[in-house]
Amino acid sequence: MVLKTLKSDRTGGVEDVSASGLAVGVSGQRPVYWTRTRVHRVPVPAGFDGGQVAAVNSGGLMVGWFTVGGDPWNRTPFSYEAGASAATLLPTGGVSGWAADVDDRGRIVGTVNGADRGAVWRKGKLVATLPVTDGQSITEVTSIGSAGTVVANGTIWNAGLEDYQSVVLRWEFIGAPAEILGPPVGPSLQGWGRPALDGRGQVVGSLLSSVEATAVHWDPPGYGDPADVPSLPGFNSGQFTAISPHTHLAAGIADMRDDVGPADQAEVWPGSGPALALPRLAGDQASHAYAVSDNGSVGGDAVDAVGDARPVVWTCALKQAYAPAS
Repeated sequence: MVLKTLKSDRTGGVEDVSASGLAVGVSGQRPVYWTRTRVHRVPVPAGFDGGQVAAVNSGGLMVGWFTVGGDPWNRTPFSYEAGASAATLLPTGGVSGWAADVDDRGRIVGTVNGADRGAVWRKGKLVATLPVTDGQSITEVTSIGSAGTVVANGTIWNAGLEDYQSVVLRWEFIGAPAEILGPPVGPSLQGWGRPALDGRGQVVGSLLSSVEATAVHWDPPGYGDPADVPSLPGFNSGQFTAISPHTHLAAGIADMRDDVGPADQAEVWPGSGPALALPRLAGDQASHAYAVSDNGSVGGDAVDAVGDARPVVWTCALKQAYAPAS
């Protein structure tokens, strides 16, 4: 499905989609949501000029951030319910922050920038922060699972290299100490992509370097080192960006980290075997997947024939997915 966009801009993208079909994201640099293909604005308060909806839970509670002056880092987190006259601004202590995800109990997780901490909000109030020990720091909180497990990008001090090393941090529950998933990224690598997790605790993400990305997953209960999922044929990189809450369907992007080869392509992974490609919107134009729901829908964006990145949802994604020729 190609979703409608705000009249001011033909572009947009889906950042999350619920099993009931409510999609959320951005259009024309403003926060929006969709019912089927119809676009709806999230009211932007005075003093802000844009933003994005990052996630929605099964009850329709949306979370994201507003921006000021077009600065992507000058952000204020919010929650919103469809049809409400105003969004609820979430407290950050006066510094920039953003909400990244929300579970079905209404617990919202995100990052408070400048305070170097992960935040947990509920019913409009800051109710907890995510603990870290000496040598650990949080870069960005990215996902909360249905059991209350949280994951984030972070760093740890590596005394042997006298430098901070990128890791994925995992909290078994809010208030628990952070567990380090890894191993730590060495000096020749850049870090980890944004990790996401499902209801049974499986974590998906990607290992990033200057020349390629590798889609990976960590499996409970032991976790251990991440397992790789090969890139689509014809691509040298792959990354997972989302996993469904209970059906273990992952979605992401296959790409080429050079000037030759095909444009980026949205992909899905059913939890075993190879990743599969999703159909493009037009010819050899790029597509990206950022969200996946328990009903098998995948959300993201796809470039149309005139070169605009349109918000899209692939319904029954696995039925459309295919193994491309090498």
